[in-house]
Amino acid sequence: MKNNNIEPLIFIGFMGTGKTTLASFISKNNNLSYVDLDEHIVINENKTIPQIFECIGEEGFRKLEFKYLKSCLANYDIVSTGGGIIEGDSAFQFLKTQQNVIWLDCELDIIYNRIKNDENRPNANNKTYMELKNLYSSRISRYNEIAFIKVNSNESLPFLENKIMEEVVCE
Repeated sequence: MKNNNIEPLIFIGFMGTGKTTLASFISKNNNLSYVDLDEHIVINENKTIPQIFECIGEEGFRKLEFKYLKSCLANYDIVSTGGGIIEGDSAFQFLKTQQNVIWLDCELDIIYNRIKNDENRPNANNKTYMELKNLYSSRISRYNEIAFIKVNSNESLPFLENKIMEEVVCE
């Protein structure tokens, strides 16, 4: 359950940047509660993300995502979001009001190789490198606008954990 003495850590960034991996790592090492927002949505809706997109479209998914984001932030210390969380205006405006928004980023070549054939990513599946680059480019300014800090996820997990925890504790 949530530790009420700290503001939640919220991981944002493009798909494939390692948000889930790093958030889970920090959670385990610091005895903090953690949830992956996409996984939480899948469990609660009893549908995969592609099925949700198919049934209610991306706009419908973004509304669900915002609803679950608010409940997860009230109940968990660390939340890793989906790469498109900034596409929904409600979630974007809400995230602007949060303190510990951590933007994970890395080279697009690495991202592309991680996600190019992932059927669970409706905005990436069967996309060319240029299509993914255009989507990535369209999101950068929104990530930057809401991020408390930006870290390069090419670094080791312990290095990233130390950097993030130092920033959060020092604020």
